[in-house]
Amino acid sequence: MSSSKSAQTIAFVAGNKAKDKMLQDPAFIYRCENPALALEAQGHDVTLIHAHDFMSTHKRFDRVVFHRPHIRDWRTRWHMSRILRRLRKQRSVLIADFDDLVFSPDFAQFSPGYVNGLVSLKQTQKNFAAHDKILSRFDAFTVSTQPLLEAMQQRVEGANVHLLPNSPHLSWHRDHAQVNAPSPKEFIIKYLPGTRSHDRDFAQVYKPLSEFLSQHPNAKLKITGVIDEQRIREQLDCEPKQLVFEPKRPFTEYADVVNDGHVHIAPLEHSVFNDCKSALKAIEAGFYQRPIIASPIPDMQRLKHEGLILANNDKEWLRALEQCLKSKNAYDYRFVINDTYNAEQHAQDLLAIARAQ
Repeated sequence: MSSSKSAQTIAFVAGNKAKDKMLQDPAFIYRCENPALALEAQGHDVTLIHAHDFMSTHKRFDRVVFHRPHIRDWRTRWHMSRILRRLRKQRSVLIADFDDLVFSPDFAQFSPGYVNGLVSLKQTQKNFAAHDKILSRFDAFTVSTQPLLEAMQQRVEGANVHLLPNSPHLSWHRDHAQVNAPSPKEFIIKYLPGTRSHDRDFAQVYKPLSEFLSQHPNAKLKITGVIDEQRIREQLDCEPKQLVFEPKRPFTEYADVVNDGHVHIAPLEHSVFNDCKSALKAIEAGFYQRPIIASPIPDMQRLKHEGLILANNDKEWLRALEQCLKSKNAYDYRFVINDTYNAEQHAQDLLAIARAQ
């Protein structure tokens, strides 16, 4: 196999159900497309492909990264076995990447889908078991946070697991680098829920948001994403015009959503699952020089910069909102975020991974 100093052939394999939406999945975009762009810029031959289409390619790969690999039924077992046998013959390094605590049925009870009543516990256990069944087939694992690394080490004895945090998307540097100046006439709080499973998370800040909005008529809460609008209007004590709801936007337009408002918020209910999540919301906000108020999950604590304010309770959330309203400081959050971890480092770390001895 070629050394990490020479050009390598690398594949990133998606396993989501809707293969035509592979490149619309934010998780695949950050965990696979982002380092792939950096690898291409470094002169490597990179392929982004869905597991269903993998056997149609005749390339030999030095290393292959499978994003959230799984065996759901006998068909996927047969198909994945064919892929992995072929790659074993090619002596490829096989890497499984996880960015959430989904690789064991033991964690199903903590899943936001189950906790928020969207998916039954039995189905969640089945979904997580689909990942668990294939873990032993890989040479190494990559994860996005330190708690995920520790969970993988506990799940797989002697796991060859590596921490590769998330980072700003490389295309933002090229295509969306300009920072927009927020309007001075109003104060916009941004909340960007990525999935339907954030109702309990957002409930953590009902009280401080209600108090802040009622005290500041020129303040607005702008939510872009999938959330229960009726419940929020019922729970937040403010003027209707202070709440703005926007539909979820595709990733190609997402930079414009992040590059807006005065402060972002990222509330999370304390749980085993959420403690394993990435500080991606802070990474995105920091890239656009926006401060963010967030629950103190471990990956948020890893970042530590002036624009990241951690809040544990109602009093701290309200104090942080008031601080952001009054603050006129101009810190270079983007520099700190890029210096902490970036796509180029992600790419280099992937190239450095070898089979466990």
